[in-house]
Amino acid sequence: MFDIPTREATLIELRRRLAETAPVVAVEPSVLPVPDALAGLLPGGGLPKGGIISLVVDDDDQAGAGTTSLLFSLLAGPTKPWSALVGLPDLGMQAAAELGVDLARVVLIPNPGVDLLQVLSVLADGVDLIAVASYHGPLASPARLRVLSARLKQRGTVLVAMGDWAGADLTLSVSVAAWGGLGTGHGRLRDRELVVRLRGRRAQGQFREVRILLRSEGVEGNGRVHITSAGLVPAVAQLRGAPYIASRTG
Repeated sequence: MFDIPTREATLIELRRRLAETAPVVAVEPSVLPVPDALAGLLPGGGLPKGGIISLVVDDDDQAGAGTTSLLFSLLAGPTKPWSALVGLPDLGMQAAAELGVDLARVVLIPNPGVDLLQVLSVLADGVDLIAVASYHGPLASPARLRVLSARLKQRGTVLVAMGDWAGADLTLSVSVAAWGGLGTGHGRLRDRELVVRLRGRRAQGQFREVRILLRSEGVEGNGRVHITSAGLVPAVAQLRGAPYIASRTG
């Protein structure tokens, strides 16, 4: 018979893995850097440390294409953050690596068990960013969510929810505007243009939208991004070193 790990044994093993792979997380500056093309979209120019970010599909993008590509772009950002992917067993790690994600800095927790919030609290001690499947289970009481939020703020860890998350500080909705890269009658889709829109409590009442072009591996500086915000003049930024490989991971 196989032994079923207890909750305590699972948490002990999780802490051991973090100790082996992740350094002590610094809590400054106040934001986690992102690719230049996304910096103008976000208040403070990055992901707020200790904040909760929700990535959702736009209304016209029901298939959900784009959210995984955006997540991988964040993980492949300037600082290559230490991260954990929780409850997301179907993410394509090959696609992540080809987009620039350092897999040696990623902890995979495909099945976090019944107490997801406890697992997230433990992970907050050891990584810069946690990506998690959207959670609406019975343990997600307002009181427990507040405890998790306080832990994230204390440690300066960013939580990225792949879907709606109650009380998220920022919500980024993503849709695919265009595909490109196919040759005449052959080849594969190599380029993807994403539209990313910002809303949420920290959006300061502004509407912001950015278009980013993720190009195939090895092309740098060719992604042009137009940012529009209420009361602001549109700007253009460059997305450097953000290759994209077409896959079914989003």
